[in-house]
Amino acid sequence: MNTNEELTINLCVPALRVADVPYNSAEAIKLINKLTGESQGFQLILFPQLSLSAYTCGDLFRLALLARACLEALENIEAAVADRDCLVVLGLPLQIGDGLYDAAALVGGTGLQGFVLNQSPELPFFTSPVDIERDVLGWRERTVPILRDGYSFGRWAGKNISVQLGQLDTDFQISEGEILINPCALPALADIDYEEIFLRISSQQKGYLAVCSAGPGESTGQYVYSGLSQVWHQGNKLCDGQQLRFESQVQSLAITPEAALSERSSTHPLSHARDKYNPFLFSSNVEKLLERAFEIQVTGLMGRMRHTGSRTMVLGLSGGADSAMALMVSCRAADRLGLPRSSILAVIMPGPGSSDTSLERAKHLLDLTGVWGRFNTITDAVGQHLLALGHDLSPDLTFENAQARERTQFLMNYANMHQGLVVGTGDMSENALGWSTYNGDQMSMYNVNAGLPKTVLLRLLPWSAAYLFGEEGLRLAQQVIDAPISPELQPTNAAGQTEQVTEEVLGPYRLHDFFLWHAIGQKRDPKEVFALARMTFKDEYAPKFILNSLRTFYQRFFRHQFKRTAAPDGPQLFTVGLDARSGWGMPADAKPDLWLAELDKIENTLQIREQ
Repeated sequence: MNTNEELTINLCVPALRVADVPYNSAEAIKLINKLTGESQGFQLILFPQLSLSAYTCGDLFRLALLARACLEALENIEAAVADRDCLVVLGLPLQIGDGLYDAAALVGGTGLQGFVLNQSPELPFFTSPVDIERDVLGWRERTVPILRDGYSFGRWAGKNISVQLGQLDTDFQISEGEILINPCALPALADIDYEEIFLRISSQQKGYLAVCSAGPGESTGQYVYSGLSQVWHQGNKLCDGQQLRFESQVQSLAITPEAALSERSSTHPLSHARDKYNPFLFSSNVEKLLERAFEIQVTGLMGRMRHTGSRTMVLGLSGGADSAMALMVSCRAADRLGLPRSSILAVIMPGPGSSDTSLERAKHLLDLTGVWGRFNTITDAVGQHLLALGHDLSPDLTFENAQARERTQFLMNYANMHQGLVVGTGDMSENALGWSTYNGDQMSMYNVNAGLPKTVLLRLLPWSAAYLFGEEGLRLAQQVIDAPISPELQPTNAAGQTEQVTEEVLGPYRLHDFFLWHAIGQKRDPKEVFALARMTFKDEYAPKFILNSLRTFYQRFFRHQFKRTAAPDGPQLFTVGLDARSGWGMPADAKPDLWLAELDKIENTLQIREQ
């Protein structure tokens, strides 16, 4: 093994295609050749977890062809690394006997050195190596070691190098002169500060911690992956790469005493106390949280546009907060993709319930953003459809839903005409309460607001509008969020204004988002959720009102799971998510009776106290 004391850590987050092993291996070889060809000294080259296949292959991992392709690619990488002064660590699915393992291959100048297996795999497709019986694996007429725990791989360039895949075990110890490398896949979430985590871990260690996460080239269907690449030493961040970037990123750090002194950055723990009224937000550093959420939304939309090859973004613009937020995300995504704003096709579709003021706000948003706008009145089309059904045009549920479905039909077909992608607008609070029309506004091709609670959206909209369009954007966004929240599906009054107000039907979104965080995110019992809400909102809402709103929350949350099960992809932005595939899996026919019975007990107690 190499004993040269000069060592450079290279953290590589490559451009990546999900399940496209030839592309991924070619990109890895390109980066390896560049790093070993231009640099002097020993190169430690680290790629993210499952970087040959991609981390987000899902059930494709169950198909043997994917793992075989990764082993074939590994042979090409071994040939590219031959006789070079380096150690390359890259992730792949590895079939051993009947088990499939989340593995990292370690390749040096003398060939494949062995495999490290993830001891506690996060994905259900992989087996824990605890009971694996063999210690070696046949490889090209020789054997290489299989390491179950990932620790103490050996000394390279004077440094003891250990590997730990996936979630870090906080009980480990990094000794002086040791490097722990962590290939991982970290979702970008607005309410998780990974730097605080790594600061805390590294502060208790003497060696180096090198973290390299999968990036946004992974599927953006449920999460957007961060692409975080950092090296930490005794509580100091020595290097930090760009996150949420699709092009290949390489961050390098020479490990010398001088580098450790000159490149260390001051990092201090931040106070992240939660806002007692809105637990999705922090009482400090809110602007950073909003910026992070916005960029995750934007990156998710960019990823879906790149994958589908779509040339335009199509969205319905109502003049309300949700569609305005989706418009801001689309504008930023177009800018980052190098597309003109005219590639955003915003359709204003007034119907029987559209108010004059909402239409005016929608027109102002078109003028502000410079996107391509179209007006398409749906009143006649909806009327013809209802008459064909034998409906009498009275303003009932069918009347309302027909409008939402007519708009979605138009957007979908319009997108097909323009090689476009329909951008969804419905937010997470509406998803939780089922406040959408099934196969109407519930459906899109990618929903950028899917992970955004309503109360956070109402904070993020003015922030993003000001970020993109300055004072004029802030002024218009404020007008949007000051208007009553309404689906505008009931006919307007004589003055051309809506009398349909969402929060008069559902209750305040402030309460529902509070319930969503505590009941679903923190998995608290109804009694505890009620007690917390009663204490938090004691100066605003009566206990009976809070209890009734909580009852509405549980009833609607259970009743409308079927809409979430069939919801389109969209990025999760917070640790609380409702995506049926990764955030909240629940049968659509589950009953809320247990939870409602707990509320009945609370109500009986309240009545006794009031007597």
